[in-house]
Amino acid sequence: MYHRTQALADRISKKLNFFHPKPVLQLFGSCFGLPAGAAGQSDADFERSMFAACLALNEAYIREQYQAMTVAQQLLPKQPLAAIALAGTFSDFELLNHRLPNIAMLQIIKSVRLFEFLEADARFEHLLRAFLQRFACATWQDFFRQLSGIIKPVTENDKPGRIAVEVPPGPDYDEACAFLRHFTLPEGQPLDMADFTSLRTTPLCEESPGTFVLEYPVLVLETLHKGLYFQFNIANRSLPKGQRETDWRSVYCDLFSEQYLLYLLLDAIFRGRGLALSGRAILEGWKLKGQSEPDYYFRHENRAVLFESKDVLVHKDAKAGHDFATYLDEVKKKFYEDEKQHPKAARQLAGNVERLLRKQLPFDTDFDPAELVIDPVLVVHDRLYNQPGLNVVVNDWFQEELAKLEQQGLPVYNVRPLIIVDVDTLLAYHEDFRDGRMVFEDVLEEYLAYLQAPAWTGISEAEDEQRQMQSIHPFALFLENYAEKRDMLGIPKEMLYQVLPIINREVED
Repeated sequence: MYHRTQALADRISKKLNFFHPKPVLQLFGSCFGLPAGAAGQSDADFERSMFAACLALNEAYIREQYQAMTVAQQLLPKQPLAAIALAGTFSDFELLNHRLPNIAMLQIIKSVRLFEFLEADARFEHLLRAFLQRFACATWQDFFRQLSGIIKPVTENDKPGRIAVEVPPGPDYDEACAFLRHFTLPEGQPLDMADFTSLRTTPLCEESPGTFVLEYPVLVLETLHKGLYFQFNIANRSLPKGQRETDWRSVYCDLFSEQYLLYLLLDAIFRGRGLALSGRAILEGWKLKGQSEPDYYFRHENRAVLFESKDVLVHKDAKAGHDFATYLDEVKKKFYEDEKQHPKAARQLAGNVERLLRKQLPFDTDFDPAELVIDPVLVVHDRLYNQPGLNVVVNDWFQEELAKLEQQGLPVYNVRPLIIVDVDTLLAYHEDFRDGRMVFEDVLEEYLAYLQAPAWTGISEAEDEQRQMQSIHPFALFLENYAEKRDMLGIPKEMLYQVLPIINREVED
C-alpha cells in the first residue's frame, strides 16, 4: 500500500499526506497495551487493517478539529482568523512545527546551562548526585554522551520511516541498555495518553533486546532538556526529606529559566546600549519585592521594553484536543488572571506600563511619559506558545487593560501591542542582537508592521490571503524568515562552541 501511494504521489508530482501524526501516535498508544499474539494476517492484510485503523482515528481527529473551530469562533467572535488558527493547532502544534536540527541544538545548549547552574551551587549537590546515580553516570557529561546515542540517529536521519538504535554487543552492552530503558515505555504499564504524557516521558520502545525504536523524533529530542525537568523531579522525590528541594518547580522556573537563562540572554542583547536591569537587580536595588516588578527592563532614550517571563504549563487535559473552551480558560489563567483574579502576564505588563507612565518605578524616572514608546514583551519558555493566533488573543486582553488606563488620562498612545517571544528564539538569535546585526526594538517594530500590512492596489487573491494570514503569525516565525533573508540562520555559534567542549570534558582524543 505504501508503494502504491508513493507511485501516485510520483505521478502527480505532489506529496500526499493521509494522516496527521496525532492519530498515528494515538494508534501506537492503543496498540502498545495489547498482548502479543500469533500473526493471523498476511502482510498485505495487516497493512489494510492498519490503514483502516489510521483512517478511523484520522476521521475522529478531523471531527475534533471542526468542533474546536466552531467553539473558538463563538468564544472569539472579534478574531475569527486567530480563532480558527488557534483551534486548529492548540493540541498538537509542537508535534508538527519544528526543525529537528535546530531543536536539538537549542535543547543541548539549555541542558548544559542547566547542569552548570546546578553544579555551581552547593545547595543542589544532593539533587545532582541523585540524578547521576539514577542513570549510573559518574558525571553529567557522561549522561550527555550516552544520550547522544539516541539523538544522533534523529538529527542525521534523512529518510522517512522507522528509526531504531541497536546497542552493539560488548562489555558496555548491559550498561547501555539499562541507560536507554530509563527512556523506554515499560511493558504492561498503562499509558497516560492525555497530551501523550507517557510518550513524552519515555519516547523509546524496546522492540527486542538491545533494539530500541524511536517513537516520534521530536519527542526524543525534547528529552535533552524539556525532559530533564521531569527526570530531576523523579530524582528529587527519591531524596530523604532533609535533602529534598521543597519546590523543584520554583527552582527550575524561577531560579534557572528566568533568573539564570533569561537574564543571561537579555543581558547579552541589551547591556551597554542603555539602562538594562534584571528583575533581581530591581529587587535588590530598590526593594520592590512583591510589587510585581518587571522581570527585565530596558530603556534607550525614548524607547523602553518591559519584560514579563512565564515558564508555565497548560494542563495536559486542557491540551488534549477535545474541548477548546477549557483550553482557552486555562490559557487565560496563565496569561491574564487566575481563578482568584490575581493578575498574570498581560495584566502584569499593563500594570507596569501604568507604573512607568506614572513614574512609580523608582529605578527609572528620567523621561517624559508623553514621549516614551513602550514595548511590552511576554517571554514564554516553551515553543508550544508559538501557535498562530495566540499572540492576537493575549494582546486583546492587554488592550482591554490599556483602554482602562486611557480612561484615566494616561498617555498610552505610544504603548505598542504585546508581543509573545519564546526563549528559544532569544537563544537562537541573541548573538545577532548582541553584535549589532539586528536591533531588538527595531525588529519588534518590523514585526508589528508585518502584522498590520495593508492591502495595495492590484493585490492578487493569493497575495491578499497571505497578507491576512501573516496577521496571526507568531514572532518566532517572522524572525526566522526576517533573519534568514539577511543571512542569519539562528545558530548561536559562540555559545555552541562553548558548550561542546564542556560536554566532551574528560574525554581523551
